[in-house]
Amino acid sequence: MLAALLPRGVVLVTGGVADPASVVAVLVLILATFGVGLGLTSLLQQLLATLWLIRTLLSRRVTVSRHVGRIAAALDLAGCIDVVRDPRPFSFCYWFRRPRICLSTGLIKRLDDAEVRAVLLHERYHLRQRDPLRLVIARYLAAGLYVVPVVEELVDYYTVQKEVAADQAAVRAMGGVRELASALFKVLPGADDGDLGLLAPVGSLSVTEARIEQLVDGRAVPLALSRASVALSGGALAAAAILAFTDGLQPAPLTAPALVGPVSLLLAAAASGAAHQVRQVVPRPSR
Repeated sequence: MLAALLPRGVVLVTGGVADPASVVAVLVLILATFGVGLGLTSLLQQLLATLWLIRTLLSRRVTVSRHVGRIAAALDLAGCIDVVRDPRPFSFCYWFRRPRICLSTGLIKRLDDAEVRAVLLHERYHLRQRDPLRLVIARYLAAGLYVVPVVEELVDYYTVQKEVAADQAAVRAMGGVRELASALFKVLPGADDGDLGLLAPVGSLSVTEARIEQLVDGRAVPLALSRASVALSGGALAAAAILAFTDGLQPAPLTAPALVGPVSLLLAAAASGAAHQVRQVVPRPSR
């Protein structure tokens, strides 16, 4: 669509005739530019917040205890573990090129050795899959494609699926669900990623109802897409196809009445997606 509309937008900006198709082209190009800028802003905010989080936590880094070190070495994770002094129970995988695993002393105190091993197996999956990098790329694409709101819901589903896949990898290695399920239930009372400030570039051991149901009952996590999001996204894609191909195939010239429907759909989808993305990049008041 952008390739088809860019020449018209250039013509209008450089003093060409302001026909309806050229006006629409400029409007769509503005929306696309806003989307790219919003995506870059979201990405930069997440990166800066993650760097601040990691720097703050690592300033409280302590020596890895012998029993945690033995477990890590047995899992081929020697030298990849950071233990930080914090009463909250959490673990996460971070960094992009050479991911590492962070454990809190609060988590280690709550879990026995078998449960710590299950948690490390979970995080090892994220480390080997480079999930911190995958997740930040997915979040950037969701922000850049804000005019297709369903992408955001697909990214949320993808994030949950990565956690489920990490759970399954740990269960296969442990030979059962007991240790990982026990670890999840033990950290559940203090597991609040919102207070910790974990963002997309950090794959945390977050406890969700969907994960527990899948782990304990074997119930698959369904893909639930809202009707409004699907409708807006379908309308936006249909409008994009009309704007991209109608004029190029030239069955009839693009006229103002013919453009009302596609432009309205694009604007509605853009307004919905942009509102959601802006909420993510605007700082929230501290509680």
